[in-house]
Amino acid sequence: MLKRYINFLKRSPIITAAICIIYVVICFKSIKTDTNFQFFIVRTMLCGAVCFFLYQISGDKALTNCDNSTGYVLKYSLGFLILSALFGGILLISHIEEKTPLVANPLREMIIVFLMYMAVGLFEELAFRAVINDAIIYKFRNWKYVFVLSALVSSIVFGAVHIIGFDMSSPTAWGQAIGKTTEAGLFGFALLILYWKTRNIWACAIAHGLNDFFIDCQSGLFVYENTSKGYINEGENAMRAIIMYCILSVIYLIFLFVIWKKVGKTIDFKKIREEW
Repeated sequence: MLKRYINFLKRSPIITAAICIIYVVICFKSIKTDTNFQFFIVRTMLCGAVCFFLYQISGDKALTNCDNSTGYVLKYSLGFLILSALFGGILLISHIEEKTPLVANPLREMIIVFLMYMAVGLFEELAFRAVINDAIIYKFRNWKYVFVLSALVSSIVFGAVHIIGFDMSSPTAWGQAIGKTTEAGLFGFALLILYWKTRNIWACAIAHGLNDFFIDCQSGLFVYENTSKGYINEGENAMRAIIMYCILSVIYLIFLFVIWKKVGKTIDFKKIREEW
């Protein structure tokens, strides 16, 4: 029975990708994580599950490719990393000015937060970049617009998963949902271009993890009550969030244009069709 199931997954990359995404979304939306360490453990375990599905789609090609292109990926992710560090620095300064109390063991908590976001970066790149992209290319490799399809599906799914489960009963909630989906989708598309160029999903995961860590590194230093409900805010914070997502989307669009011009135009799409 298990052998039939695995053979079915190998023959049906799109269904395999869909099962993978549904499985991981259900898991990380239903498993309660009260601490950063628990969050790290859950995401790390999900990485293993995603690797299983990715192996059924494309074998070990993506999983074993970790050559010297890491520096290349980080180089072209530098704009995102600098911007995230600036945002993180602003949050850090605001906590210092407000004299927010430090956690009991800042060094330990910072290490946990770092590991947590690196696990998040790896999990999301494996699931929303490698699995979706590889499944689409393996299924529709001879279709003229296969890369457009991959970019649209992977970017939209990656962006939309950030707002799944939130209350969308107000116009401002919808505004934030659209803004967050767009902002995250543009970031995901930029990493997809780098994945096409290098097929080094590990390097993309490092860039992704560092981006998230730089933004939220202060959560490992201070004890404070986070009143935000994830990516969808209420009251006066709602309009601020919409404005922030719009600004980030514009900046990310500029970064994406640069990456496409410098990296995208050098990609051998014919080779990808033949070898992936």
